Amino acid sequence: MDRRNFIGTLLASGVLGATLPAARAADDLFLAGANRVLIVGQSDQPYALELTAQLGRVFTAAGIPHMQVVAGGTELAQVAHVIALLEKARGGRVIGVMDDAAAVIFQELAAARGGACVLSTHHRFGAGAVRHCCTSATLEAGIVWSEPISAQAGRIAGVYAGAIGGRQRAAPTVPATGPADGGPASLVSFLINT
Repeated sequence: MDRRNFIGTLLASGVLGATLPAARAADDLFLAGANRVLIVGQSDQPYALELTAQLGRVFTAAGIPHMQVVAGGTELAQVAHVIALLEKARGGRVIGVMDDAAAVIFQELAAARGGACVLSTHHRFGAGAVRHCCTSATLEAGIVWSEPISAQAGRIAGVYAGAIGGRQRAAPTVPATGPADGGPASLVSFLINT
């Protein structure tokens, strides 16, 4: 894979804007051959539902095969339910969008089954804006940026699409609709290779 082309494609598409280090991290995490993607969103979190929907729109537009599933917070706390979701993605990848507690459970169960969380982003919502902190083993420090809530889902979806699809399938810009601002909230999105 030509990393310069991959980063250039993400920047040219407008997906990353000023988050060049995130593009480099996504580039370093690209693994050829894992073509199955399961997107899991937490159904009782409006921002998680919007980001999950935006991931689906961006992946569809980019031609990345995927399957979307939503589950409530209580389901994501049940070991059997999370293991069943991980089984659906065996040999592929999982993108999760959920609250902090569900993310810890999901990531720990994936790790116990040999999965590796290669990209994680914390999202803190409030007063019309969202603050992101993207971390990865390939980064020396987390990458932090803020943006309006109405713009965030498209950019985050593009980062994950770029990490999955490489330069041939870099994410196009797809308008985000965004949920109504419901006050402070916190989510985690992550990419796991199963």
